Amino acid sequence: MNANDWHTALGVLATIIYLSIIYPYVRSILKGPTRPNIVSWAGWCFLFAIASGAQFSKGASWSLVVPLFSTLSTAIIAFVAIREGYARLTRVDVVCLALGVSALVVWGFTHEPLTALVLIILADLFVTIPTIVKTYRVPETEPAGLWALYVFASGLAVVATTTFTIYNLLYPLYTVVGSSVIALLALRRAPHEERI
Repeated sequence: MNANDWHTALGVLATIIYLSIIYPYVRSILKGPTRPNIVSWAGWCFLFAIASGAQFSKGASWSLVVPLFSTLSTAIIAFVAIREGYARLTRVDVVCLALGVSALVVWGFTHEPLTALVLIILADLFVTIPTIVKTYRVPETEPAGLWALYVFASGLAVVATTTFTIYNLLYPLYTVVGSSVIALLALRRAPHEERI
C-alpha cells in the first residue's frame, strides 16, 4: 500500500467516524441530557453547505462526500433541536449570530484566499461560541464521548491531508482545537444543573 492509499484510508475512516456520531447524538437529544444550541448547529450547517457548493464548483470528487454528509448531519441535528424546543435565543446567541453573519458578508467581498479562509474560520468561531458558553455553564448538555470521537476523526482528517499548506491545514486544525475545547468542557460535571 503506497502513501496515497494510507491517506485515502484515513480519510475514509474519518468519514465513517463522523457518520457514526449522528445517531447517538440525536438519540441523546431525544432520550438523554443533550441540549444542542440552535445557532451553532444551524450555523455549522450553513457553513458546510457553502463549503460543499464551493468544492462542487471546483469539480466534484470523493472528497465532496465529507462536506455533503456534514451538511446533512448538522441539518438533521438542527431540525431535531428546533422540534425539541431548543430554538430560543440568548443574548450571547444573538450577538454571536450577528458577528457570524457579518464575517460571512465580508467574506463574500474578499478575493484574497487566505483572508477569505480566516473570515470563514471567524464565522465558524462566532457560531461555535454559544455551544462553548453553554457547555461551560452546563457540561451535562453535551456528550463528551461523542465530541472526543469527533476530535479523533478531525485529527485523522488532518493526517490524511496530502498537501500540507496553510490553506489545507488551517481550517482542519481549527476544528480540532475548537472541538477539543467543547469535549474538555463537557467532561466537567457541574454540582447542579444551571439554567441556560
